[in-house]
Amino acid sequence: MNSILLKVQQYLDSVSKKPVKLDKQLVQEFGEACKNALLKQFEDERSTKFELRMSNVGRPLCQLQMEAKGIKGEGQPYNVRMRNTFGDLIEALATFVMKSAGVNIKNEQKKVTYKFENESIEGRQDVEIDDKIWDIKSASPYSFDKKFGEAGGFTEVVRDDSFGYASQGFLYGESQNKKFGGWIAINKSTGEWTVCETPSSVEEHKKKAIDTAKENIKAIKSSKPFKRCYDDVAETFRSK
Repeated sequence: MNSILLKVQQYLDSVSKKPVKLDKQLVQEFGEACKNALLKQFEDERSTKFELRMSNVGRPLCQLQMEAKGIKGEGQPYNVRMRNTFGDLIEALATFVMKSAGVNIKNEQKKVTYKFENESIEGRQDVEIDDKIWDIKSASPYSFDKKFGEAGGFTEVVRDDSFGYASQGFLYGESQNKKFGGWIAINKSTGEWTVCETPSSVEEHKKKAIDTAKENIKAIKSSKPFKRCYDDVAETFRSK
């Protein structure tokens, strides 16, 4: 079992059996993280404006092109701010729990920049643990099991990576010449944890993820003509 997951499970198991004394500094940090999440999601104009960042640059190009034009489509329901805030709050709680469990966290929320040719892109990594960069994700029960969990794994995450998770993680790492460790995922319905690690031999996946990011950056900045990334899918009901 991954050492991060083992420490977290042992800590949460002990807390469930007997209350513990909380570190006042960690409680203060958690409170600040929650406050910053609210300010980011409800007050910061950048949350509503399109900007290429490590967190989105690996998404399908046609989606980025539409967002760059200010076209949101039908994927922005009224509850989007609630959903995004949940993710930030779960991330803050996950960091608090890991620190309380003795996980050696460094450089949390560190701003990083990846440069290539005459271009660059910025991002804000989640955490560094044991000299590797890790990304924290809140996941639906399905994604938790089928993507990040035992039924999925690294290969499954990068196989259908419509959110650009691989580009995001590898850019965080490459910007500092550090390895990308993988994803620490929390089931937002049950509170369960899993750790989806990158394999030891990952150069092919890393190159593809970073090349995708580079191509998307150049395409957006050069206003490359729009081309749909998807084919039409027949509408079905129970597969019929």
